[in-house]
Amino acid sequence: MLAITVADVPCGQGNVGTRTARLIGGQNAIPHEFPWMVSISRKGGHFCGGTILNSRFILTAAHCLCSANSVIPIGQLRINLGEYNLKGPEVPPSKEERVTNAIMHPGHKCGKYVDDIALLELARPITWSESVKPACLPVATGKPGYSAFGGELAKVAGWGWFGEDRSKYKRADVLQKVEVRVIENNVCREWYASQGKSTRVESEQMCAGYEEGGRDSCWADSGGPLMIGNQPSNVMVVGVVSSGVGCARPRLPGVYTRVSEYISWITQHVLR
Repeated sequence: MLAITVADVPCGQGNVGTRTARLIGGQNAIPHEFPWMVSISRKGGHFCGGTILNSRFILTAAHCLCSANSVIPIGQLRINLGEYNLKGPEVPPSKEERVTNAIMHPGHKCGKYVDDIALLELARPITWSESVKPACLPVATGKPGYSAFGGELAKVAGWGWFGEDRSKYKRADVLQKVEVRVIENNVCREWYASQGKSTRVESEQMCAGYEEGGRDSCWADSGGPLMIGNQPSNVMVVGVVSSGVGCARPRLPGVYTRVSEYISWITQHVLR
């Protein structure tokens, strides 16, 4: 599978461990398995995931930058690199970075899930390490080597909730991963309609999950990566965790921003 990069070092190279990748519900990731994964925090609390694209830019969901219908001041945002257990020290130590610029997609409006993609520019360049590396990007829609990834197995990771009911379930401290299957958009639309939902799945979006439910990115967080590619190399972030109805419900798979639709927008900002 063709992958592209906007970084100055090899992309998509994570640690591979001995734990099985077959997931039910979700399980702990391996340390350094997803070194491009970041925790975005505000006022000391983790609230969204993101993906390192190069030494200056983080990819996330635009709705992560919204509080109700207004935009969060960038001075409140912190990006935590090399994070695995949010409650414990990391080896090598994690680093907290400030954001100097937030670039929300111009088509996004707070409160909606259209063009749900954003870039965060860091105050200083990232220093690469075993636990901090960039992800690859997919080929742009319509370009040679492009794929819609229908039917492919993908992974999603994050420090999200273990279940839909937040009074019963808690948030993960250790990075979680779950395996999901990419559902073709027309099938996804049919599933949502069959459940009486008016969710429109646009071409700029993609779905991943299972018809029977049970595994979903409830466990992940908004803004985190939907990934395809065989570790240890060339893992691509093909989707950004965006929306959905509830968590891991039958015929209601997670909805992600389709990254291949935004490659020219991403490169125009991160390579300038």
